[in-house]
Amino acid sequence: MKNCCVYLVSLVNKENTGGVVGRILQEKGCEVLVGDGTLHDEMLARCDALVPYKAKITEEVLAKAPHLKVVSKFGVGMDRIDIEACTKRGIVAVNTPLANCISVAEHAIALMMASSKMLYFTSRALHQDEPDWKTARTRQSVELYGKTLAVIGYGNIGKYVAKLAYGLGMRVLVWSRSLQSDQILEYGDVVSSLDDAIAQADFVTLHVAGSASTKHFFGERELRLMKPGAFLINTTRGFVVDEEALIRVLEEGSIRGAGLDVFDTEPMLPGNPLSRMDNVILTPHSGAHTPEGHSRAEELAAQNIIDVMEGRMPKSALNARELADRFPC
Repeated sequence: MKNCCVYLVSLVNKENTGGVVGRILQEKGCEVLVGDGTLHDEMLARCDALVPYKAKITEEVLAKAPHLKVVSKFGVGMDRIDIEACTKRGIVAVNTPLANCISVAEHAIALMMASSKMLYFTSRALHQDEPDWKTARTRQSVELYGKTLAVIGYGNIGKYVAKLAYGLGMRVLVWSRSLQSDQILEYGDVVSSLDDAIAQADFVTLHVAGSASTKHFFGERELRLMKPGAFLINTTRGFVVDEEALIRVLEEGSIRGAGLDVFDTEPMLPGNPLSRMDNVILTPHSGAHTPEGHSRAEELAAQNIIDVMEGRMPKSALNARELADRFPC
């Protein structure tokens, strides 16, 4: 791998050393180019491997990288990577789905707990020079124990959420297009109908993949199937939920609340009605932002590059089937 050039599009740490991923690849003999978050043509022209971070990788970008063999993405979401264009050029598009599943699953559970315990409302009433104890006690919280959770999407994150919820004594229902209705799960029961899962749930947590096919997957129709006292949790992608419809049902009181880590537009725009709702917990797409998850992502992203450069197809490649003939290992 001594002739391999890797382009890290964004600064990984303050020292501008490329972080864990840079160190691993340098130890393998790679030349590591560390960018500033903006794609630079001269670096694209030289690189054999690309770690894009948040950069959008289009057909136009790929055309500027004639030596590129692999795009190795931190995390799960590949909505900013043109996988079809990568495939046409014989470039492996790969992510790190196991890196942040624990972090995001824990975040989903945290949003569930914070929503059910009305923590934003009660905490805000007390975070004042004159704490409003009486107002803080006006909202009644609910227990998670014995409540029904619908896990929508059963990838790595969905599986871990189900496990954690099961440990809290919740009844776990699972819906996924990839599951058979008679399939036995370790944690939870498969429900063949999405509508049935939503209608039975006290909490609905979304873990479907973010892609063009899942835009507004959870729309006004699905929101109105939820129980009046139910909560919606979203840690996948903002566009998976019809945000305008969600605002309507929350304003109407059709559901009790929501916990959201992702939004239609990020960062959130000023004046978003969700920011004024005291029954909604909001976090800035930070579910995956833990040192543990980031370290795993760097290690896996580096390993994916090593695999490709040494002639192996990474297990998590999104276009593995289409490019299988190029990788005998």
